[in-house]
Amino acid sequence: MKIERPWARLGIGILVTVIVVIVGFSWVAAIIPTWGSTSQEVALELPGDKLVPTPDILWNHAITIRAPAKAIYPWLIQMGDSRAAFYSITFIENLFCMTSGECRYVNADRIHEEWQNPVKGKQGIIMDFLVIHDYQPDQYVLATATDKMPLKWTWLWYIQPVNELTSRLIVRHRIDVPEEFPRQAFTWIMNMGYVMERAMMLGIRDRSEGHLPSSWEEPLGAAIWLLVFALGVVAAVDFVRYPSGYHALGVGLEAIIILFILTFIQPPMWVRGVLLLMVVSGIVVVYWRRSGRRLFLTRRST
Repeated sequence: MKIERPWARLGIGILVTVIVVIVGFSWVAAIIPTWGSTSQEVALELPGDKLVPTPDILWNHAITIRAPAKAIYPWLIQMGDSRAAFYSITFIENLFCMTSGECRYVNADRIHEEWQNPVKGKQGIIMDFLVIHDYQPDQYVLATATDKMPLKWTWLWYIQPVNELTSRLIVRHRIDVPEEFPRQAFTWIMNMGYVMERAMMLGIRDRSEGHLPSSWEEPLGAAIWLLVFALGVVAAVDFVRYPSGYHALGVGLEAIIILFILTFIQPPMWVRGVLLLMVVSGIVVVYWRRSGRRLFLTRRST
């Protein structure tokens, strides 16, 4: 039975949307701590583990890179806001430096020899809050928080060779949060920060494999995300305004799920294009069904 009243349809739409969003964020929160890692990788004892022996937050992320360690390490060792940046989403990175009127982050597209031997304990990764604590060529880079940060934090990039041409990049965070910090709020902020780390790992993978990102990829990715969001809003409005079944609501929910995929999984650009076309097709069907219904009612009335 169709519910004709717009306020009733609005209530249904909000309720279903809230449920889907809660399920989505619960899924993200559950898998982020070990995203991409095997149980063996999570159990590995790695450099820096003893610096924060009992962390409140422990992340262990991993990605396969079709390149040897010697092709990956030079990109890792030159990371930092004042050097090669983080190979992530530039316009989001630069939001953090707008208050100073200076854009620190420019993602490097080549290996800089002058950045390959940083001073341990001095070279900043994130200004002077997080610095390079230790490194071993072709093996790992370890950063730690300084006294300027009110928490203990180690951030490790570790290269584990699989064979001569393939490696696993393991990224591990160990964070000890002070008791006075709102633990859940801090965890939520870190989960949102995973979006940037995911982009960083993909950026390192692409550069190590010899695929430098094109200048158009980042704006295109942002445009696809915004278009999916806008089409989801269009579907939601259509569902509330025009009582013609629940297809529009389904398209809106489809848009939400795709936004989670675009945000947290960050698939290749061609996959993002396919996902956008799925939402566009759904919107076309919504309008086609509504036009067909109007034509049927017009003919019936005559």
